[in-house]
Amino acid sequence: MAFTPGSVPTRCLEREILLDPRHSVAILEDCGDQYFDDVLWHLDRIDQIEGELDGRFDRGSAGAGTVVYVMDTGVRADHVEFDDGHLSRVIAGIDSTSDTTIGASSCTSESKALAPCYSNLEELASSSHGTAVASIIAGSRTGVAPAASIVSVRIMNERGLTTTATYMHALNAIVEHATSSAAFARTAIVNISGWVLERVGAGSGPAVRFSTVERKIREMVGGVDAAGKPDPEGKRFLFVVAANNVDGGCSSAGIVDRFPATVGARVEGVITVGGMTPENSFWKGGCRGGVEVLAPAQSIFSATITGRDHYRGRRPNHRSGTSFAAPIIAGVAARLLADRPNLTPQQLETAIRATPSRIANPEPLNADGRVGYLRPKTTKVSSR
Repeated sequence: MAFTPGSVPTRCLEREILLDPRHSVAILEDCGDQYFDDVLWHLDRIDQIEGELDGRFDRGSAGAGTVVYVMDTGVRADHVEFDDGHLSRVIAGIDSTSDTTIGASSCTSESKALAPCYSNLEELASSSHGTAVASIIAGSRTGVAPAASIVSVRIMNERGLTTTATYMHALNAIVEHATSSAAFARTAIVNISGWVLERVGAGSGPAVRFSTVERKIREMVGGVDAAGKPDPEGKRFLFVVAANNVDGGCSSAGIVDRFPATVGARVEGVITVGGMTPENSFWKGGCRGGVEVLAPAQSIFSATITGRDHYRGRRPNHRSGTSFAAPIIAGVAARLLADRPNLTPQQLETAIRATPSRIANPEPLNADGRVGYLRPKTTKVSSR
């Protein structure tokens, strides 16, 4: 689907369904085949340099041939956002959460990586988090790169808890999955919308140091072989990480201080993403400092797990956060990589950070105002 010059987008109707007086979901009705509702400002913003929205977004076959690993709470693979005819574009699921029993739900599923569940509404926000993130990356209506493939890597349980040991298991599983198929592009993308602790309690098992996980990330950026050993000719991975939010995800001064968001400033090939608003300003709910690029983070429309055609409703509003800014940049990276499959993670980061787009109130602590931008295919990206 693509907007054409001079056309007026057809508005999709968002109908709200109450789950209880405090929780709702939404379904979309009367969506035209060619155009999509201008409610999706996060798509509208990233394909133009200026902050004024024009109500258009070119979907095309964007992201075809790319793979994005979503390290999160699982992705509902049968959601309509990932429906590719008779197949889902969520092509695999990996669950690495067995070490984190604290906060795990009593709900059951054949595969929580591909069919996340919840036992009460208090678990819904975390349980649906991964599906929301994946839909922003590659959803057919809500996604930046609607032709990309998703691999769901479940690292957080229904309370959003995880450990560095879980991260290590997940990263090893990603390498194994990526190197098992010659059909995958040489570079893949990993999205992480959250932060991690070395331990979450006495029952969380032996701690793995942050430095150990960072070394693994550095090796994956540089290239690894099937055994996970450094190999410049092996599979490479660009990491896109949320900067986190001021409601407990950064220092009291609002500065990035949680792993792995802190890695972006140290490693080329790891991008730490902050947030912006529809008014083209810095989103004050996001952490600052160590942020390398900004993307829409406020009032982001995305899929949820309560039904295969359900989206996040307005009550309560769980739709704001850098958790949703990071997948926008992951989608931008997928589109760049689809057009230029030989780009390295470092080249992808350079291209994304070289954006000409800016917010209205740039400053060094908020990435100098840089906003993720989808360049036309004719724009050259350095392969040096």
